[in-house]
Amino acid sequence: MPDSKSDISTGEKPPITVRLARREDADAIARMARALSVSDGGRVSRFSAEVFLRDGFANPPAFHTLVAECDGIPAGYAVYYWGYDTDSATRGIYLADLYVDEKCRRGGVGTALMTGISGYTRDQGGRWLFWSVLKRNKAARKFYRHLAPELKDVAICAAFGTSFDRIADRAQNPGH
Repeated sequence: MPDSKSDISTGEKPPITVRLARREDADAIARMARALSVSDGGRVSRFSAEVFLRDGFANPPAFHTLVAECDGIPAGYAVYYWGYDTDSATRGIYLADLYVDEKCRRGGVGTALMTGISGYTRDQGGRWLFWSVLKRNKAARKFYRHLAPELKDVAICAAFGTSFDRIADRAQNPGH
């Protein structure tokens, strides 16, 4: 995202501003990330303001964050990181989180974030945006289907916790 803000007018509602996150956004982003975790299944998120500052502003950063504001108040955020697709030989962005405060939903904040991140991706030479959503999150799936079709031929796989450790442990015990 460029250093300048981009205002997206939504008619009679106050304009939505999308910008890169700053250090002073840490508390608001951590609060929204915790709300996202609860809405996704009630898990307690380990993401805190301290973790946001440590990992989001590391050199190199583990992720990047956009913030959407309404009337100068954070209303949503998007966490993303760069990736590469060898089939198309193109760069793109993996959207890790997209969250809009409940009181700001259906007001264009999510669309403004997706528009901002897509434009930024293309401006930086990227050609795709990839995200995942829980199947049970019907509202999010409806929102995303408004933007792009759900992929039917892709299964998303993930290794977390003990399954990740089991795979990583194979490096210490080759052949097992």
